[in-house]
Amino acid sequence: MKKLLIASATVAAISLGGLALAQPAGPGMRHHEPVKEIVKHLRGLSLSDAQREEIKTLISAFKDANPRPENHDSEKPSFDFETASEAQISTFIQTQLEERESKHFALAQLRHNIFNVLSKEQQAKVLAREESRDQKRAARGDKRRNASDEQKSQFAKRMDDEGKGKKFRGHGKGERGDRDHQRDGTPFKGIDLTDDQLANLAELRESFKDTSKANRETLRSFKEAQRDLIRSSSFSQDSWNALVAQYKDDLVSAGVEKAKQRQAMFAVLTPEQQAELKAQREEGRKLRDLLRS
Repeated sequence: MKKLLIASATVAAISLGGLALAQPAGPGMRHHEPVKEIVKHLRGLSLSDAQREEIKTLISAFKDANPRPENHDSEKPSFDFETASEAQISTFIQTQLEERESKHFALAQLRHNIFNVLSKEQQAKVLAREESRDQKRAARGDKRRNASDEQKSQFAKRMDDEGKGKKFRGHGKGERGDRDHQRDGTPFKGIDLTDDQLANLAELRESFKDTSKANRETLRSFKEAQRDLIRSSSFSQDSWNALVAQYKDDLVSAGVEKAKQRQAMFAVLTPEQQAELKAQREEGRKLRDLLRS
């Protein structure tokens, strides 16, 4: 075996890792982080004193009504995701979506109210900025995917070269070798993998490509529909609930597919490697707990 330090994508995160799905456009629901993002996007709008005071009041009311959660483990499953059945995973994801719906509506309501504090000119500027960000984000995504295809081709060539007796660059433990394997995109950091395991993981990633693309499209469509509704005069609790219901089955299905993909990749590991990965995860959890105390 050769020591390969590979980009991290912890299997435990599969529960909702690809399911920032139920959240309004913006960063993950790390309590009030989306509020910081909203405020950041108000820069350069030349807000009046009255507008700033009104927005401040809206944000304070949101924070009072949505205090920081004390139980950080409330969203953890009661079962082992690596061996869970599809039914268990589906039920867990659906429950999480339902439990988060009220929080997401509250944030959507805040976005809607703040947008309506702005003048027509300020709103137009916000919309133009969003369109520009969307275009840049799409361009970055295309660039990453194109680079990933090229990297996988190079990886396959290196594997073929090694089979012919040539030196496989990147098997060493140096910094350059680490970066090479991180760019290959396989998901286990610090795990001692064989070349056969690497090849199996690469094949699995390729087999998941079409499904992953379809799930990304579902998420993008949902986020765009959320944002359009938030900006519209028809925004309400009922219209928000109807939109969530429209996408709910697709979101749960996407979460289940992502979990199944992670399970398939986890199954490539030996029992010893699986135990090592779980030990790493547990250590990481304990370190995060230090920051929460």
